[in-house]
Amino acid sequence: MIGKLKTALLLSYICIASISAAIITPALPNIQHYFSLSKGSVEWIISIFLLGYVLGQLIYAPIANSFGRIKALQAGLWINLIGIIICLFSMHIDNYSLLLFGRLITALGAASGLTCTFMLINELLEPKKAKQAMSLAIVAFTIGIGLAVLLGSLITQYLQWQDCFVLLFVHGVVMLVLTKQFPETLKTPKPLHPKTIVLNYLVAFKHSQLIIFSLIVGFVSVFAYGYSATAPIYAQTILNLSPSQYGYWNCLNMIGMCAGGLICANLIRKIGEKCVLILGLSLTLPGLLALMIFSFQKSDNTLFFFLNTTYLYLVTGLLFSSASYFASNAISDRASASSAMSFINMGSAMVGVIILGYLPFNSALSFSIILGCFYIIIVLLTVWAMTKMARR
Repeated sequence: MIGKLKTALLLSYICIASISAAIITPALPNIQHYFSLSKGSVEWIISIFLLGYVLGQLIYAPIANSFGRIKALQAGLWINLIGIIICLFSMHIDNYSLLLFGRLITALGAASGLTCTFMLINELLEPKKAKQAMSLAIVAFTIGIGLAVLLGSLITQYLQWQDCFVLLFVHGVVMLVLTKQFPETLKTPKPLHPKTIVLNYLVAFKHSQLIIFSLIVGFVSVFAYGYSATAPIYAQTILNLSPSQYGYWNCLNMIGMCAGGLICANLIRKIGEKCVLILGLSLTLPGLLALMIFSFQKSDNTLFFFLNTTYLYLVTGLLFSSASYFASNAISDRASASSAMSFINMGSAMVGVIILGYLPFNSALSFSIILGCFYIIIVLLTVWAMTKMARR
């Protein structure tokens, strides 16, 4: 068992990859201009990162089951640092392809943070405290992503966007050193056998509850990463905001995410995960409709845009925490469950970001269309899953 301070530190590992993905989003218009890229091409800097993030989710469960959770986390953080170094070198020679390759390697390494943290939460904390930690995970995302966007916008405005990667390198080193604060939770190592790995994942991906609730978590990631890819461009072209102004306005979203996490922690104790999930799905619908209407009209009302996204961050916080708990505890092999959940989660985000980059609409409208379609899918699946669970 660990105390509150170490629990808070552990939660910070969840958002390592998200910080790396988000910190350069305020610089997307600058990167597009610097390399003379099209809209679809510049969004590959997010998409390629998500591809690495997705693939990385399947790597660390076998490593964690064989060598330990902490060693798997540390291995990923070393790979993360190598990827950042490649990114820094690519900018030195002005090579966009090498920059994308560096982002891919960075994501493969940073993926260990999400997968291993869910394992450690379930194994270092008793069930009641693990539920509370899951509900506060969105707060960790909030602080991490919010600060990353703010720092990225200030660096882009007053320094050079390339300096974002210097900050990422320092952050990666610090997080690697701090892994020594946690005890190893692996009790019975399993051989690193390909057949066993495949069988464990087959069990995970055949479990309908795990898949459905992972897709709900994926919807939250589609929203978060889709917003990161489209909002900076919309803010510059439609709202006429500078990078720093975008960063300041984005602080409203931090408030929404923090509020969602804190409200969810209290609601889970009072009404349970199932009711929180249903409430989150119900409250998400009006926010999605408002975003679709706003983007269709190409409105330049900055306050309404950020209040709308703040509301969506708040209500999706309810979905993230409750669905994460259901998915990561769907099967007894929590390492495989966490990896499978993260794979589906980030795979959803990757597909969503790639598609919206090529839709023939303004960035915000493309974003709202992707979200609307995904929302319909998860609502139908949730109704089916809840009906199935009620019959047991």
